[in-house]
Amino acid sequence: MAIVTTQNTDSPAQDPKEFINIINNNPYRFNIGLFTSDGRYQQLKMGAINSLVLIDNFTNFYHYGYIIIDNTFDAAERMVDFETQQSIAANSTINTVSPKKGFIFKGDSRDLLVVDIMPVLSEDSDFNFNTTDKEAENFFKMSFTFSINNTEEIPGSAPGQKFKKLYFWDMYYELLREKNSYFSTANYTDSEDVSNSDDSNRSIYTGEAIKSFLTEFFNEEDGWPITIGDIFDQGATKVFFSSPAGYKGADCLEYLLSRHVSNSDNNYDQAFLRVERNTSVFNLESLRDIFKKALNTEANSSTPQVGSSYLETFKLGVYSDVNNEFTIENVSFTPPDAMFLDKYGTINNFNYDPMPGAHSQQDLVSVLVHSYNNDEKQFTVEQNQHSIQSTLCAYDANYVQPFNPVSFAGAYPNFFPGQYRMQQKNVKNVFTIIKDSTQRFSSGRNRALYNNIFLNNTLLFKVPGSTHRIAGSFIGINRDNAFSFSDFDSKILGVYFIVEVKHIFQGNEYFNEIRCIKTYSYDNLQLITGSR
Repeated sequence: MAIVTTQNTDSPAQDPKEFINIINNNPYRFNIGLFTSDGRYQQLKMGAINSLVLIDNFTNFYHYGYIIIDNTFDAAERMVDFETQQSIAANSTINTVSPKKGFIFKGDSRDLLVVDIMPVLSEDSDFNFNTTDKEAENFFKMSFTFSINNTEEIPGSAPGQKFKKLYFWDMYYELLREKNSYFSTANYTDSEDVSNSDDSNRSIYTGEAIKSFLTEFFNEEDGWPITIGDIFDQGATKVFFSSPAGYKGADCLEYLLSRHVSNSDNNYDQAFLRVERNTSVFNLESLRDIFKKALNTEANSSTPQVGSSYLETFKLGVYSDVNNEFTIENVSFTPPDAMFLDKYGTINNFNYDPMPGAHSQQDLVSVLVHSYNNDEKQFTVEQNQHSIQSTLCAYDANYVQPFNPVSFAGAYPNFFPGQYRMQQKNVKNVFTIIKDSTQRFSSGRNRALYNNIFLNNTLLFKVPGSTHRIAGSFIGINRDNAFSFSDFDSKILGVYFIVEVKHIFQGNEYFNEIRCIKTYSYDNLQLITGSR
């Protein structure tokens, strides 16, 4: 049974002011509650929440995190808020809500945490944006139904005092972990006699297979329907797949995603599945297409405008207002029309870590892909299309050139393989049963591309929070003219891809912890490429 709607601040049966809290000196709609499948409910007031951490990681299509609540004297299960439960009973889609029952943890992954957070947009707040209500909802609202998958009690220092830590992840992911799947691509072909067809006639494009699987798995009958978005990569190859006995939904989805490569226009790139946090819309998009949205380079200009996935520019405040005698040079490394939130966009402390050599020397190498064709009884070893040279070409085209030019300097790859890798003295062997040579990109070169993205130079910082920040989008990192230009500016400043965003609520304070990577350098740093 699904909870589609919990409490709606537009409902006439409740006062919207009841859920307004002041966070970072701004009014927020902050509605957090616990549900069970039999209708038991407990409203979590802000004073009872020690901390709430929502994690948005690009490599996971779902959100997850934890919440720590003050559970002194087991208040979460002992206290009953009759007024709130009566409101829920009147307005909820659950017909079994009883205002006479307190919340009880059942421990069956059907203890649900429902989250509805959004800043109040007004002229008096920091979020005075000229948007329609619908645009504002899409931009700022965070709405989730989480499954609580584990709990932990933390004793306090006073008698009877304790805290309860609840770990949770998106309910869609929980269902994928639980429910067996009997999906087969053979049910989605045009063949009239599937039982007598060979595997090729039972195959469909990998993107279509993923789309069909999701639609079949999350059906309305089970109460958790989804919507397939307009952005759904079809894929370059076909796959025949029937769920083995015992396969859960998560196993099927992982298998289909592992076989997916985008089309030739995207250099057979990798693609990532994401679900929009407020609409339950699933999208599958190649990373190359995502990077194309960082900047708008259609106009013939050396200073392109922000793209549809560019959120805002941050400023390294630690480099500001420094008195020195250096020669001032231009440090414009981000689009001039980007949004900058002065109060929320100044970085005072950050960690900047280069690509870890211990991993790059193992994971960013040429891949020798070994395969066996059972029909032709032939072994194949592919090297050229999975070599480090091929990887670098695809990396440059997909993840570097979208930022060239963005300012007075060009964009250049920031990865330098050295002689051992270029001379095939440092390689990796991979064995696969995939027959299609194009689909084998998923086992070879695309693994190196994945590692090159997510092991790249990383910037980690913490700033005052805003709900519009999401993984899979782009931000700019810039500074003022307090320091003279150096090669380090070419390395650290510019447009970054957000890999992970943490939304951290602690009392009346709200922070974002953002981890992002930059795939290029301005100007050619000309680091020695012949080193071993």
